[in-house]
Amino acid sequence: HRLTRPAAQVRGDQGDRADHAVNAPPDEIATARLQLRRWRESDAEELRRLLDDNDAHLRPWIPFMKDEPRSLEATRERIATFVQSFDRGEHHRYAIRKRTSGVLLGETMLLDRGGPGTREICYWLGRAHCGRGFASEATAEMPGQANACLGAERVILCCDERNEASLAVARRLHALPIGFKDLIENGQPVRLGVLERRRPLAAGPARWTG
Repeated sequence: HRLTRPAAQVRGDQGDRADHAVNAPPDEIATARLQLRRWRESDAEELRRLLDDNDAHLRPWIPFMKDEPRSLEATRERIATFVQSFDRGEHHRYAIRKRTSGVLLGETMLLDRGGPGTREICYWLGRAHCGRGFASEATAEMPGQANACLGAERVILCCDERNEASLAVARRLHALPIGFKDLIENGQPVRLGVLERRRPLAAGPARWTG
């Protein structure tokens, strides 16, 4: 996989040693079919279009949809907060694009929440791009970045227990169910399944308990 980092974020010897100390995930990650790239303010129009076209698809599952639809200017401002958070080493959010066409498909994230030594992986795709393995391909890059770049000992994923497609992505990361988180969203109770992947990789069946 090809990684692209700003020069200031990578340091290493010029001699025989090839190791590097990296204090942030890369700005871009290339997979077999995808380009993961940190958000830019110039992405605002494409993001606005994708969210508007997928409002009904995303709204039942994605918490930030409660604040949508935003104006184009508000979308630019939101992306600016993504950029600032990435630079501060807090939340690392990537636009998911097809390598061949550059089409925006969705987003994958490494969020700084869940406690010390923990990062949370989140993801979403536009409806037209679901069912083709793109979410699994994109999120498969996140545990390694969390471990190697951010020193996380574990990653967690929180998925609505009714969202079988999202849970399937988590299972493909070999994340194991560890419990539930009960929330109230839009006045309705929602139960999230919490899955965990530790370093080294835990082994065992992916079965819910509790």
